[in-house]
Amino acid sequence: MIDRERLTSHLHREEDRALLGHILDKVEVVLKRKSKELTNFLNPYESEIAAGVLKQISEINFRLDGGYAAAERKRISIFPDFIFPDHVENPVSILKIEGNFKFQSVSHRDFLGALLGTGIKREKVGDILVTDKFAQVVVAAELKDFIILNLDKVHEVPVEVVEISPDDLVIPHTQIKEIKATVPSMRLDAVASAGFGDSRSKISREIQSEKVKINYQPVNDPSARVEVGDIISIRGRGRIKVAEISGVSNRDRIKLLIHRFI
Repeated sequence: MIDRERLTSHLHREEDRALLGHILDKVEVVLKRKSKELTNFLNPYESEIAAGVLKQISEINFRLDGGYAAAERKRISIFPDFIFPDHVENPVSILKIEGNFKFQSVSHRDFLGALLGTGIKREKVGDILVTDKFAQVVVAAELKDFIILNLDKVHEVPVEVVEISPDDLVIPHTQIKEIKATVPSMRLDAVASAGFGDSRSKISREIQSEKVKINYQPVNDPSARVEVGDIISIRGRGRIKVAEISGVSNRDRIKLLIHRFI
């Protein structure tokens, strides 16, 4: 038996403990049956928590797969340590969704909404890469045939869905808007206010309502410190990245370069 208390004692958020509890359930199945178990797609914060604990458990091995090297959302395959990782079947598939979007503006949200409209759950969908002409979606491999059969429209535009290989994946250029701003401190509410163009009071309310994450980790403290390289996201509003601290103004405010993903 694995020592759950020891492995989870460093986690304080109930959601994190629940996530790890679910993963440890899978570990126990692997140890008992000498089989392979899969997680749903995890964000980078969740993957880090899981990998940190899985490394401490003997007699198992694991592998993260997101469809391509720079994927954010990944699944974890957990299997006995006598199985070589390269011999484990890939748990994800990549689907290309193509339609005549010439007269329609479609976004990441539109493709995700169409996928969820087929009845699958968000945790079965990985990264969604949108270009001007099509989207590529990483999904749980066991659902690829269902999606190909059932996804026929995106934003009322008829689409064709086909599976593609990782070698055929097109990585779109990330579009960003550069924002130069000054802030009184590196508090979360101040930096997010500058990046999202809202008042600090409004941003503070969203933080306290647990709609804001730093590096995919939920934060409810407006005074939480932000560092260069941190990614701040607000539910339903997108993400920003603190790209650079470029000095201090004449009024002793911190000069920032912020990237807003669009």
